[in-house]
Amino acid sequence: MTWDERPTELVQLSIDDTEFALWADQVTREHPVLVPTLGIAITCGDDDRDYLAIAADVTRRSGLSALQTLDAADEHSYTAAASRGRRLHSPTWLGLSRDMRLFALGFNGVGSGNASERIWDWIAPQWHGEATALAESDELPVRYLYMMGRGLGPHDSTTRRLRGGCLPILDVTRHDGGIRYDLTAFVAPERTPLDDMTSLGTPFLLVDGHSAGHMFTDAQQAEFDRLTTDHAPAEELVLFVRMHATNVTAVPRYAFMKAPEPHRAGADTPIDKPLDSGLDPLAGALVFGSGRVAYTATLDDRPLHTEEVASLLQPGSSTTLDIRLPHRPIPLPRASALRDREFDGVLADVEAFWMNKLSTAATIEVPERRITEMVAAGLLHLDLVTYGEDPDQTLAPTIGIYAPIGSESAPIIQYFDSAGRPDLAERSLRYFLDKQHDDGFMQNFGGYMLETEATLWSLGEHFRYTRDLAWAATVLPQIDRAVGYILRNREQSRETGVPYGLLVGKTSDPEDPFASFMLNGYAVLGLSRAAEIADAVDVDRAGRWRAASEELKADVRAAFADAVAHSPLVPLGDGTWVRTAPPWHGHGGPLALRRDTSKWYTHGTFFARDSLNGPLWLVLQEVLDPSEQLTTELLAYAAEILHEDNTALSQPYYSPHPLIHLRRGEVNAFLRSYYTTFATLADPETYSFWEHYFHASPHKTHEEAWFLMQTRWMLYLEDGDRLRLLPGAPRAWLAPGQRIRLNGVRSYFGPLAATIQVHSGGSFLDISVHLDPQRAPREVQVRIPHHSGRRARSVSSGRYDAATETLTLEPDAGGDIRARVYY
Repeated sequence: MTWDERPTELVQLSIDDTEFALWADQVTREHPVLVPTLGIAITCGDDDRDYLAIAADVTRRSGLSALQTLDAADEHSYTAAASRGRRLHSPTWLGLSRDMRLFALGFNGVGSGNASERIWDWIAPQWHGEATALAESDELPVRYLYMMGRGLGPHDSTTRRLRGGCLPILDVTRHDGGIRYDLTAFVAPERTPLDDMTSLGTPFLLVDGHSAGHMFTDAQQAEFDRLTTDHAPAEELVLFVRMHATNVTAVPRYAFMKAPEPHRAGADTPIDKPLDSGLDPLAGALVFGSGRVAYTATLDDRPLHTEEVASLLQPGSSTTLDIRLPHRPIPLPRASALRDREFDGVLADVEAFWMNKLSTAATIEVPERRITEMVAAGLLHLDLVTYGEDPDQTLAPTIGIYAPIGSESAPIIQYFDSAGRPDLAERSLRYFLDKQHDDGFMQNFGGYMLETEATLWSLGEHFRYTRDLAWAATVLPQIDRAVGYILRNREQSRETGVPYGLLVGKTSDPEDPFASFMLNGYAVLGLSRAAEIADAVDVDRAGRWRAASEELKADVRAAFADAVAHSPLVPLGDGTWVRTAPPWHGHGGPLALRRDTSKWYTHGTFFARDSLNGPLWLVLQEVLDPSEQLTTELLAYAAEILHEDNTALSQPYYSPHPLIHLRRGEVNAFLRSYYTTFATLADPETYSFWEHYFHASPHKTHEEAWFLMQTRWMLYLEDGDRLRLLPGAPRAWLAPGQRIRLNGVRSYFGPLAATIQVHSGGSFLDISVHLDPQRAPREVQVRIPHHSGRRARSVSSGRYDAATETLTLEPDAGGDIRARVYY
């Protein structure tokens, strides 16, 4: 095919009933449009080459596409990703599960948005995502500024670590001027010994009102107002801080420390001080003019009498500054009792409290210690900000500073199920059911219109994990209302002439009230999962809902095909061109590539809609199949233009492509995204995730939960009636002597335990799997990539496929699998 005139508008073409489009002025003889999937080449009119000649020339002159480059490369690693990526340090959040009284801690100004605070280490009490205001600070947010060491200089030796790599207990070390400073910080009740029976929690609706972006009905607002007045905890939560300074030189050295100074957030001057020193030297406390105590302070077990400490330490000697800072100031008699609590005993209780949390959940151990720690820390991070009243009341699965969202809370809830905590998943789902509107609508955050649909997905996933028939019967009436809401919206779209009867609504922060594929894909998926639940308790409803899902799926696919037909082809690095698609129907191709006056740059990227809310969601939502040709082209286009190192820009966990790569068996592409994303978005020391690359929204548990789900999928992934083990595990994890262990995790097939142990000499590995015999899959496919690429020479049982490095096994009657693989 030739093209003589090259207008600047988008030109529609059709080849063998396949429609597509291109910008005709982008066609050149040097770089013709070669589309091998359609068997066509488009070039200039003076080009006398045929298709085969053009294809040969393009192949000879071109390199590799982005995905081809990844496929040809060595498997990615954390070290490789961290060496070339951003390093985002973040504040650390400390608190106790269920209770919205949190403390944020930052060091050397990290996480502070105000220039005057960037010269300090700092502590900020929070009501979940909302800074705490005090009467003493004129009802403005308060922040406590302190310092450990001489101050800011040319070197920063501060290192931070969670206790044991995962517990919400912070250990900090700083070397300065010959002094080693060690800080330990944690949260405990003011006076009650902490154990797993301690009554904790905040009513979920009260938390909701202190979360950014929350949405209330009038009745919910009235209940929040009542709770604000009536909910009065009997005691404060307290941040315990110990600063320990040790002279590590052979000569006397001075240690410098400054006790916290309360400031209105962002202000240069401190809040009122009744005494010149700011401290009551007899009480060892900072007492506000109101008479309330901001915190207690002791130096080597004696009341601190001055905020600034300069102690001359002999070689090897130490001094210790202890701070106990209540979330809100307390009366002096209570402060005296708090000051006298024994630090080590309280710390031991807090350690035991968090270790008990881990003991009640699944264990995941991999040869990479960082990831083992991040999985454990991640579960506790989710638990920390999932609020409600124990032992059995509704929980709010918040996402960083924000209120729960049906879409963004989904991976949190689904990881609770995966990690063997279906109780937390069920109580978190109740949040969306308890706040459901009378017409079935669910909307809890920022005007988002996809919560109803996404919540149905999570409800269905919970049922897949648990097969809890009694629960299914209990929630079915609310599911019925939610389905009714979706179908009424669908009918309204038809009546108002929306093409294909697609649902219309905003799916993220930008005000984009369009027929997005993400919204409609969630509706297809939500209706499908609703039908699965109904199958168990009401077959007639199940049939109607499944038919509605399939009908919508057909319309979405038709709309998507129409959108692709009107979207421009784009070039890849190998010289070929592929088809693209817009994020919603009715727009000609990727928004960032449009040639009009529209402005799409937002949230730090031109691709916020095309990538983060783009059409690849249709694969996760089971509208498109992972293996179909359009999926292949969308992945290629995204990797080439929308992604860097196969990682989406700005808010990478909003792109579902890593799971798609796993389902397609594209391990290198998955690992490139997996490692790049968490190595650059999570704090490398404390593992807390940011939402965006521009330090927006700390402790973002939506992002952390997607990391956890990606880790879960790389270790075990359902595929119809087959369970795939280690579908994305790196080769390095199967080096001699290495072990991968899963214990107590859950899948669609029930509880799962699995161990893959490589012999110390590397000559063989052993596979041990235990499944629920009542729910076991038809077969288990174990991917066993040899660390140096060798193929197995024999196996003790099962069918080995050398091409895919997989061993397929069938569970015995007891749900057990045993196999040895020889190299």
